[in-house]
Amino acid sequence: MTSKASLTTEVISQAESYHGVRARVVRLKDVLEGSSYQATSEGPRHIDQMDDVPIDNWPATAQTVLVLGLNHPEKDPRLDYWERGDTWGNRRLRELSGLMKLWLREKYDLAALPLPYHVEKGGLFLKDAAVLSGMGVIGQNNLLLHPEWGPRIRLRSILLEGDFQTTEALEGFTPCETCEVFCQNACPVNAFPQGKYSWSTCVKQINANVENKVPDGEIGENGKRNLVIKYCRACELSCPVGA
Repeated sequence: MTSKASLTTEVISQAESYHGVRARVVRLKDVLEGSSYQATSEGPRHIDQMDDVPIDNWPATAQTVLVLGLNHPEKDPRLDYWERGDTWGNRRLRELSGLMKLWLREKYDLAALPLPYHVEKGGLFLKDAAVLSGMGVIGQNNLLLHPEWGPRIRLRSILLEGDFQTTEALEGFTPCETCEVFCQNACPVNAFPQGKYSWSTCVKQINANVENKVPDGEIGENGKRNLVIKYCRACELSCPVGA
């Protein structure tokens, strides 16, 4: 019988065998007790109509979360381009989640449930899960900072059947302590008043991006490039961590 520690090691190794992927494991119970679930929302948020299928109920046997992180380097901006109802990064993460689900069933006969991105569709608070699993820490730009890639990372989660050996939160990784807050200074709408992130301010830039689509996508049926939304990445790309 495979031990919990060995199982976790093999699952992470399999996930990280895919290009540009890092993986960690955390207890579902710990994520649900995380800070985001205890916080008061600033108000209703816009939910992009991604291709994600909503999930109404999680399986009772799910005890563990596999957190996937996909590198999004500056040289590959299209991973974040919104085109044909979703981004390339989301599509790739859904593909990877599906591959891990098949591998877990074939290798260990374990059930897995890839979760949607949005909490409102049945997903988890991904940054909570990532921090608790040791994927990274939250930076002054309100983004997850990975030790290798900084904030240039995209997240998804998969519920796993059974109890795994969890990975530990990062210790000693505090890149913002001596930083000159390049991220906050780079924000085009000043979404960090008094150094604290404001969603209601940030969404002004998001809405401006949505309203100003550009013909920079794939060649469509009309022979022209599809319109895409290029979301702002100023606070992300100005971060020196992992640059």
